[in-house]
Amino acid sequence: MYCIEKITDMYNFGNGRPHLKFLLILAMANLLVINASYAQTGGRLVIGSGAIITSVNDLSVQSGTTLDVQGTLILKKNLLNENSSSNSLGNGLIEFAGSEAQSIKGLNIIENLRINNSAGLTIAGETRVNGELKFKAGIITLGSNNLLLGPAAVDSGGSAASMVDAGGTGEFRKEFPSSPGFPLSFTYPVGDATGTPEYSPVSLTFASGTFGSGNYAGVKLVNDKYPNDSITGSYLKRYWTLGQAAITSFSCNASFRYLTADVTGTEGSLFCTRVDPSPLITYNATNTGTHQLAANGLTSFSTFTGSRGGFDANLTAFLEGPYNSGTGNMNTTLKTSGLIPLSQPYNVSPWNYAGPESVAGIPNDVVDWVLIEYRQADIASNATSATVLKRRAAFLKQDGSIVETDGSSAVRVYNSAISSNLFPVIIHRNHLAIMANSGVAKDGTGKYVYNFSSGADQIFGSGKKQLGSLWCMITADANGDGTIQTIDKTMWVSQFNQDGYLGADFNLDGTVQTSDKTKWVLNFNIDSTVP
Repeated sequence: MYCIEKITDMYNFGNGRPHLKFLLILAMANLLVINASYAQTGGRLVIGSGAIITSVNDLSVQSGTTLDVQGTLILKKNLLNENSSSNSLGNGLIEFAGSEAQSIKGLNIIENLRINNSAGLTIAGETRVNGELKFKAGIITLGSNNLLLGPAAVDSGGSAASMVDAGGTGEFRKEFPSSPGFPLSFTYPVGDATGTPEYSPVSLTFASGTFGSGNYAGVKLVNDKYPNDSITGSYLKRYWTLGQAAITSFSCNASFRYLTADVTGTEGSLFCTRVDPSPLITYNATNTGTHQLAANGLTSFSTFTGSRGGFDANLTAFLEGPYNSGTGNMNTTLKTSGLIPLSQPYNVSPWNYAGPESVAGIPNDVVDWVLIEYRQADIASNATSATVLKRRAAFLKQDGSIVETDGSSAVRVYNSAISSNLFPVIIHRNHLAIMANSGVAKDGTGKYVYNFSSGADQIFGSGKKQLGSLWCMITADANGDGTIQTIDKTMWVSQFNQDGYLGADFNLDGTVQTSDKTKWVLNFNIDSTVP
């Protein structure tokens, strides 16, 4: 048994006086058990290399004090670091091995952290691990705090009993070397402990990228359905959010493992889906054997879940009102005048479309918003409003292309199982709606492609007009009810000489004038022929 002098040398806090009245001395060889311990301001507690110290009560590191673990510190209770800035706790091992839930508080930098407590450990402050994060037993709960692994750090987690509970607002983060070799991979042993603990790890593999100082990629998750009304039918009741800092120009493959208990509907119908920000993007079909989603070629991080597969459509249509025969395109006066609303305008009668499409700014070359209605039937005449599969608001550009809210992508439709021929309907707020005359076919890339303007037989029925070589949607339906009648002229009278985003602005130049009435006169008594 060590003599008193040897123990006091080990616990000299810098003021020359040992603090032994709180120590239960059971020192044999290099083993010491502390009943309660504290360090005074300006003091230093050193656990030498090879020494094993066990603290059976809370260990408090007071402000201005240093805890330097070069050997092993075994904690049966909590660690409370009161220093106001991140504080290195040495190059040794700190093990949480209590019999009841423990916590680590404050701003801590730990070389090696081991959890050996089936009751779990809560991170109650920002914690960084530079070496090994080792799980023998127990769950690390983040709550609202972050846990960061340094560039050289590794972990040994990997089960519902040994993982990081990332089900709060805090992230489990990994920093990567500034000059890594590729491919660069890391698996985050994350899950949630809401009710029954569930393990749902995330793996990232970078094929390229620039990793700056202080970089990290982080993960958090929610054990619930992502709150988006367009996700229906088959979906996961789990979603993951990836975040990053100081990682640029990267390409990354991500995979997300879920539990069969997370599946609502048919697992085989699920695709990995980016659900935030809008628009949604669908990636790979799920692997039902491994219960795993994958999103390859990511160049940015976001929120991902599993939902039913969707499809892309490249559609082309022209409006009579803004058509410019001199250019063969449509005028974009509403865009250049700043009159197009940032949110889709079809959330009112008669359309009553409650979709979330909105943007921070209107992309270049946009003419206006349109509403797309996808119907499915055996033939066009049977594609009635009762057969509507999905509706989406999108942008119509000056060249007739209809695109996503990013201004360039094909329009994406989600959670849609197509069981018959697809007949798109194009709706504009003051033009007569049109519908495809035949079922839309896929091109070589798997997108549905249809050009309404290329011939008279492309548009169902008679509700269309030829301008030059193009077939266009007919203008002057001010109230959008599908027929051009006296009420549309009445609206023109009430809005005459006004500027703005107006129903009676039939040529879409931002002002209601006599030229708009002329459009109404030419098209009076024409109806839409969409079934």
